Amino acid sequence: MDTSDDTDSLAPGFLVAAPKLEKGPFEQAVILMVHHDDDGAMGFIINKTVDLDFGTLLQNATHDVGGSLAPESFDQHVLFGGPVRLEQLWLIYKDPDPEIEYSAGIGSANFDPEHVENVGDIPIHEGWTLASSGPTIESFATGERDTPFHPVIGYAGWGPQQLEGEIEEGSWLAVDFDENLLLETDPDDCWEAALDLVGLDPASFMMMGGGGMA
Repeated sequence: MDTSDDTDSLAPGFLVAAPKLEKGPFEQAVILMVHHDDDGAMGFIINKTVDLDFGTLLQNATHDVGGSLAPESFDQHVLFGGPVRLEQLWLIYKDPDPEIEYSAGIGSANFDPEHVENVGDIPIHEGWTLASSGPTIESFATGERDTPFHPVIGYAGWGPQQLEGEIEEGSWLAVDFDENLLLETDPDDCWEAALDLVGLDPASFMMMGGGGMA
């Protein structure tokens, strides 16, 4: 894995789906990018949910939660992160006091998109962490930790140069990271809110065909 600092990396940041991506999992999707380098890219759709809450998901899955599930866990929606590895549960959470200081994202030698669940808690932006470890999932499920978080199943992945080609074709608009999309924006409003960050309205974006760098 190339450990060099890639100034063209889109992670951390967001991808906004162009209107041409219709009738599929990426229709009007907003994707939080957590990894992007010459070897490929990985991200999580943050504005599509599954018909299952966090508490029920854990009850139905094999996750062994040591404590009692907090009542709030049954009110927490689960995001559909993408079509890859739907059996894997991740958490994207606000981490005001991370154990590992964020530096240059997770595009490093210890990151492998195919085995990211074995890495533990990984800082993806200053104050934000990606996790798949049992203890972290349990700490949120039982209410031990109460910082904002999103449970996610599945992710979106691209091979080498695949994402770059899709951007050139006009399939995606890249925008800078803004935590308000994770903290304060309803999933149904997220696509329009992401466009608003770069001064576009949905009608103009659709007329343009979308795509490119903001």
